[in-house]
Amino acid sequence: MDAEPIYCAEQIAVPVDLADVLKAYTKEVIRRQPEDLVDFSAKYFANLANIANSADEAEAPSREQLASVFERAGGAKSLSAAQLGGLCQQAGIDKGVVARVMDVGDLDPGDVNLDKFLFLLLAMTCESFSAVVSGIFALFGLEIEAQRFHTLISHLAPDMDPDVTTQFLADLSSSLLDVPTVTYDSVCKLEVMSPKLPG
Repeated sequence: MDAEPIYCAEQIAVPVDLADVLKAYTKEVIRRQPEDLVDFSAKYFANLANIANSADEAEAPSREQLASVFERAGGAKSLSAAQLGGLCQQAGIDKGVVARVMDVGDLDPGDVNLDKFLFLLLAMTCESFSAVVSGIFALFGLEIEAQRFHTLISHLAPDMDPDVTTQFLADLSSSLLDVPTVTYDSVCKLEVMSPKLPG
């Protein structure tokens, strides 16, 4: 690595997002306590780069395209990558996007969890946590099982949203303990969600 020597503070240009990247990375190291920190770090930053590059490689799918895949799947819980690829192709979703989601989600090509796959595609289309949550109800139904909602949100942790921590998920789980189903409005009223969602 060839770099100019640094002799004074004025020579240092700190990238704007360095603090956020290091904060998310540090949280994940502390949470997971990896035995091989170098190997973990390499995988973590490779995955982070994959997520960042996925938006650049192809256009994110529209909500209509996601709804088309969801409807054509006919209520299946899982499909093979080939079946899912066919449904996505019929809906006009780019093969590169499908491949990236399979990679980023670490999905088994023989048995792809449809909810996780569609959720990760959905997350690509959203600019905020609030948009992701409203998108869940637009895609999966106006009222869904509380456990399913929790599972979908957990797919954000920790690589896609560093604020979706183990503690946040535990608090969300506790909030949903005696609740069979949720709607967007009921989720917005949960104390654990109120800092992240409009009232």
